[in-house]
Amino acid sequence: MRRPGLSGRRALALMGALTLLFLLLPLASALGFFAGSSPVHAERSAAREALFSGEEGEAALELLPGEKLDLNRATAEELEILPGIGPVLAEAIVSYRQTHGPFASVEDLLSVPGIGEGRLAAIRDLVEIGETLP
Repeated sequence: MRRPGLSGRRALALMGALTLLFLLLPLASALGFFAGSSPVHAERSAAREALFSGEEGEAALELLPGEKLDLNRATAEELEILPGIGPVLAEAIVSYRQTHGPFASVEDLLSVPGIGEGRLAAIRDLVEIGETLP
């Protein structure tokens, strides 16, 4: 007659599987398999954390391959990484957004004083309109 419960081999196999799972969870999380994050966003978060913690001194922010800035969420500091956008123009974009509400399209940047067709053409592929903030 068999006793209920796990046999020695089954118990060892189960313990091994659980151990492997707990070892792989942090790796899967770091690679962006959870919370809907992509490796690009995970890398961006790590770069920002290092920058703001002072680990990399005065390292400049830069866009990662395939990354775009959301015009409705970007800070002035983030906007400055775009070509041709310095501190004054970055503040003008944020100020315009605060005064007139979120951008509906990338072309709305033409309404910001200091942004013309040429500057818009230079940054068009680097920016996007994401979900508007509540």
